[in-house]
Amino acid sequence: MCCLGAGAAAQDAGRGAAALRVFLDCNRCDFDYLRREITFVNYVRDRYDAQVHVLVTTENSGGGRLYTLDFIGLEEFAERGIRYNYSESRTDTDDETREGLAQVLRVGFLHYIIDTPLAGDIEIGAGGRGGVGTGFAGGGLRVMMAQPDDDPWDFWVFRLSTNARVSGEASRHQRNFNGSASANRTTEEWIVRAEIDGRYRENVHQLSTGDFTDVRTSYQLDGQLVKSLGEHWGASIRGGSSASTFLNQDRRIRALPGIEFNVFPYSESSRRSLTFAYEMGLESNDYIEETIFGKMEETLAAQEVEVTFDVEQPWGDSRVRLRYNSYVNDLSKYSTSVFGNLSFRVVRGLSVFASASTELVRDQVYLSGRELTDEEILVELRQLATDSRYRVSFGFSYTFGSIFNNVVNPRF
Repeated sequence: MCCLGAGAAAQDAGRGAAALRVFLDCNRCDFDYLRREITFVNYVRDRYDAQVHVLVTTENSGGGRLYTLDFIGLEEFAERGIRYNYSESRTDTDDETREGLAQVLRVGFLHYIIDTPLAGDIEIGAGGRGGVGTGFAGGGLRVMMAQPDDDPWDFWVFRLSTNARVSGEASRHQRNFNGSASANRTTEEWIVRAEIDGRYRENVHQLSTGDFTDVRTSYQLDGQLVKSLGEHWGASIRGGSSASTFLNQDRRIRALPGIEFNVFPYSESSRRSLTFAYEMGLESNDYIEETIFGKMEETLAAQEVEVTFDVEQPWGDSRVRLRYNSYVNDLSKYSTSVFGNLSFRVVRGLSVFASASTELVRDQVYLSGRELTDEEILVELRQLATDSRYRVSFGFSYTFGSIFNNVVNPRF
């Protein structure tokens, strides 16, 4: 690995007209920290003012998160693109992660600074950590991921989490208890996931008729095994057990084998993917109260179809997802949904964003057949019958003024 340091002369030059102009496009970065640590470039507010656009995308990995940093050359560097990867461990602190990203950024900037008047003031030393890959636009891509030679955990990552919260006032009080545990293992050939989550919530409200107590409990145990089948295919089997007072479920057990096809290679998934997935299996339900169909228990054959398109580019990002679920023995019991979001840079300083989703619901086989009281409906103690859901949001942002964004002043 290598790192990059700048002396006083480089820091002064970095604020001048000769310094590299950079647009950092990263939702998960500590921007203030990076501006303090990397002072030999000029940060600009819009990619149209930049010589280099750094697009940072992320993916979950077995050990934490994989950051892909695409350095996109603009203006005189238009034909010079390069890519680096940085692997974050789940055991890393936020400080370790941001320092690792800073190290990769320093190395990436060097490829452009070498052709600027600042090149003579840069010092190169050894240090840093993380996996690095390089590539050039038009010349192919070479990715080198650092892998441990001797991992005593064999790529297994475990997590335990719990929290408790108590709050209240004169007319009400609330208690919440949550706990979860997970185990994950990710290699090039296999993904293994397992997670259990339990929740307890109690609300007590003082009404004119006396105290009304709202108690909700739930747990969910999920597992999945995924096998890589080349650059475009994957197979999996997932299943689990769950219970929820809100959904009138005393126990729900599912097992769903499935297969997925990606039109683009999985190695490009941080920038674009178009996947088609199909799963079919069995679902066994035991209910707390008799359902609207007169059932206390039943076993059903279920199927799921999902199509997802993701793209993250210098102009913005977008996701569209279509999902269809149904019971094989009764296709009239189904749900189908469409979700989409878009964030788009229109012109210098102007971005628009929108998201929308809609769903047709015909598969609420778990609904209680008992008539709910007004209090139960008011506090949403049980899931109510519905045949559709929708959500829409949109907006824009416009920034104008100085193109430079170097100074950090944290006072007040």
